[in-house]
This record gives sequence, C-alpha cells and structure tokens, in this order.
Amino acid sequence: MKSLTILITLIISCSIWPHGGGLNKDGCHNDRKTGGYHCHASPDQQIIETSPVRPFVGFTENSINTWWCNSRGGRTEFKTKDGTYVDCLTDIYAVEAEFDSNWKEAVGQSLHYAESTNKRAAILFIKQKSSRKDYYNELERVISKYQLPITIFTIEQ
Repeated sequence: MKSLTILITLIISCSIWPHGGGLNKDGCHNDRKTGGYHCHASPDQQIIETSPVRPFVGFTENSINTWWCNSRGGRTEFKTKDGTYVDCLTDIYAVEAEFDSNWKEAVGQSLHYAESTNKRAAILFIKQKSSRKDYYNELERVISKYQLPITIFTIEQ
C-alpha cells in the first residue's frame, strides 16, 4: 500500500512540474521567453507578468517603478524602520528597482529592505535597450551561486 501511494505521488508530481527545475526556494522562477515570473510550489501559484503594457523608452527608473508597483497594488517609497526607502512594497515583496547595469547595488538593497520589512527580497530588473552586456545573466549567476533569497522581476525599458 505504501509503495502504491509513493508511486501515485511520483506520477502526479511529474505531471504537475513538467520542466527541468531552476526553481528558487519558493518554487518559483523567471520565464526568459516571456519576461514573466511564476510559481509551481508556492501558495499563490500565480503568474506575475513583467512585460510592460506600454513602451518605456526614455522613462526614468522612478517612473517605471511607479507604474510597475501601482499595477501590482504596491506602495512606492515605503519608509523602513531604519529610515531607508523601499522602491515598491507589496504584500509579499520588498522590491528594489534598478537599471540592469546597477544590479550589484540592487542585491544588497533588496536584502536590506526584506530584513527591514519582513517581506521577501525582490529586484525589478529594468533591461535597457542600450545595454551591450548581459547583466541579467551575471545577476542570476550570483543569486544561484550564493543561493540568495531574491526574486527577479524583469521589464524592458
């Protein structure tokens, strides 16, 4: 009976998670093809679309963050107990918004904001059309190597 239960569980789990991994500790991952983010093993199991509805050419980091944050019901410029300001605070995430070339600063800030707010760390990674370097890959490598609890949301400028 135990063997049958284990077998059924394995069959069901294989059909629920058909792709080859790459999930963070919350059972979520970024979808490079669509720019979205979704979860397989988290309670909310929703796809969070990160592709903009409108183009952001020439827009500032702040204006992109404000649009993105408002579209997710978040609060911009939330003041923490330490007197720092989170770019976007949602029910789940403390988000640091940065242009792609500033991703290194975003890592530390997102972790600090998460600790200060008791939320999950996240980065709104704004891909600039003018970037000639793959900053996203650099960011992913660091997060993966050090198993940092940071969720990445991407958006095209």
